[in-house]
Amino acid sequence: MGEAVRVRVKLYAYSPQALEKDELELDLREGATTQDAIDSLPILDKVYLYVVRNGVRLDKHIALTDGDELLVFPPVTGGR
Repeated sequence: MGEAVRVRVKLYAYSPQALEKDELELDLREGATTQDAIDSLPILDKVYLYVVRNGVRLDKHIALTDGDELLVFPPVTGGR
């Protein structure tokens, strides 16, 4: 079995009542992707999440590395 990949995830714009915490650490398998991290999140609607690492939006198939910090935002609607 390969090494685990630990990533820190910060969830933005989620109700504090809906989640226990807005920052968590995930232990994923070696070679895990952005989609693997999304699948591990304790949120219901995971279809249109916006995931950012180092200021760059990540595709769902990008491999993660140990120590990555991901910022996760729900879809935004509204405006003019």
